[in-house]
Amino acid sequence: MRHEKVDIIFQAAVQVFAESGFDQAKMDDIAQAAGVAKGTIYYHFKSKEELFSALMDEGIGNLIDYAKRNISLHSNPIEQLHALVHAHIQFFIENKKLAKLLLSEAFGTKERQHQFRVRILEYIRLIENILRDGIQSGDLSIVHPHEMASAIFGAASILVLHKIYSLEGQEKEMEESANVMEETVRHLLFNSLMNK
Repeated sequence: MRHEKVDIIFQAAVQVFAESGFDQAKMDDIAQAAGVAKGTIYYHFKSKEELFSALMDEGIGNLIDYAKRNISLHSNPIEQLHALVHAHIQFFIENKKLAKLLLSEAFGTKERQHQFRVRILEYIRLIENILRDGIQSGDLSIVHPHEMASAIFGAASILVLHKIYSLEGQEKEMEESANVMEETVRHLLFNSLMNK
């Protein structure tokens, strides 16, 4: 079982990294935001880089789990894609600061890029598997399912990130825009993917 202090450190780190960016964030600021001694952070993480990588790993893992739970409620590939789009957008709306980190800071150092790509690839493969099931069932017409899975991840992520920045501090408007974002991504996808 993970130490509860790690959860507190992660929550503080998300806040500090999101506000300051990776390069400007200081371990002292994270310790202060977490209400722990800096030594406590170093007890769990050797460096700021390791803390950031663990945070990204946790965040993407949570996204994958959330998407899988939504997908598992459906057996049809089309419904699964709808569920995935919904889960993706909702997860990022509910975890705005984490979304900013995942989509802006994760492409930093080579080490960070590698770890991030490994976890994102796991998520993209989840999307790809749904697409392949749709091809096999005859519901979807896709020539390059891996690239399409990457495009789905990119389109949904950038759309939500744009809304997060443009509606910052406007929680009600952000929640109301969720349906519009889902509808937009679905329209973009399904008008091009579905066999007619």
